[in-house]
Amino acid sequence: MNFKKIISWLIVLAILIGAGYGGYRYWQKRQAAIAAMAQQNQSSGPIPMPVAGAKFMDVTDTLSFTGTTEAVNVYEVQARVEGYLQGIHFTDGDLVEKGQLLFTIEPDIYRALRDEAAAMLKSGKAELLRAKFDLERIEKAVKSGAVSRQDLTSAKAAYDKADAMVMGYKAALAKAELNLSYTEIRSPISGRIGDSPVDVGNLVGPGDRTLLAVVRQIEPVNVFFHVSESLLKGDFLKRLQGKQGFEPQEFNVGLPNENEFPFKGAVNFVDNTVDTRTGTIYVRGEVANKSQQLLPGMFVQVQMPIGHRKDAVVIAAKAINSDLGGKFVLIVNDENTLERRDVKLGDSMGKMRVINEGLDGSEQFIVGGFHMARPGMQIQPMPVENNNTAD
Repeated sequence: MNFKKIISWLIVLAILIGAGYGGYRYWQKRQAAIAAMAQQNQSSGPIPMPVAGAKFMDVTDTLSFTGTTEAVNVYEVQARVEGYLQGIHFTDGDLVEKGQLLFTIEPDIYRALRDEAAAMLKSGKAELLRAKFDLERIEKAVKSGAVSRQDLTSAKAAYDKADAMVMGYKAALAKAELNLSYTEIRSPISGRIGDSPVDVGNLVGPGDRTLLAVVRQIEPVNVFFHVSESLLKGDFLKRLQGKQGFEPQEFNVGLPNENEFPFKGAVNFVDNTVDTRTGTIYVRGEVANKSQQLLPGMFVQVQMPIGHRKDAVVIAAKAINSDLGGKFVLIVNDENTLERRDVKLGDSMGKMRVINEGLDGSEQFIVGGFHMARPGMQIQPMPVENNNTAD
């Protein structure tokens, strides 16, 4: 590296150090200004701050998991007879119905083979009828001694041979008719069809196992997730499995980054072993998905109700703060001084949050002004109405 490049790198490094130092100094000044403002306000009297109290509500305790959707049925459309593709009867990505015509393979040659097999069967039936008449005639002649028993044996053999030929022709006709039916490829399930990699005129057939399209059933849809082995205690596993008097465990499904769980499902499969690598067990359930919003392969939120509680402590979610020490609220004591109170959170309820531990519901706490608030500060409480629904 030459001297000019060294100088250039030193200049860049100096600029970066200067920018970082400048940002740090700005942060220090901002914190000092906030502290000075708070001290000034304290010297002139307690700072007015909005406060609110908790509510007591009946809540449903839940467990949350990250799940993935998958199709209940997946059908790979393949040609079962060889031929040139004559028609494609759908648009890529369409919703298709069970029995709907998807592809047509040129049927002319298979129709001709069917007709040929039908003609052979007709000829065979005629030969069988002739052999039957000959056998009946010889049987009568044997009784009168007009012909030998060897002639009777030959007649029976000719009849059995003609009968066997007819059976073979029937089988050939059935196969020809089946192959002719395969020239029309229909969907065996209702679902959404994917992109087709073939075009009209392409040669398809059983030799290369050409994949023509894939149909995935999306109504209903499966959702699978993994449950930690630490939760598999008490009756929870029995509830998951729907055994010993327990109904199938229900759950709710929501889209990522949303607080609502509009899709309802029920567990229909629990694996019989715990994955030693992750310490979890595979669980799968079925969701009706009538709106068809859930597509296979999506990540979803799974919320499973596990019990009900009466008079749980519920507060406005905006009152909850967090730092390296965890979640906390700033409560107002009897002397109108702020105190930090660590809490353990339960489920979200829109703009409300259940408090599992840390509050008994009698406390008052601030719901705003957090940039100026700190433990030990005396404030002037300003009760806020309808704080639980305010933004």
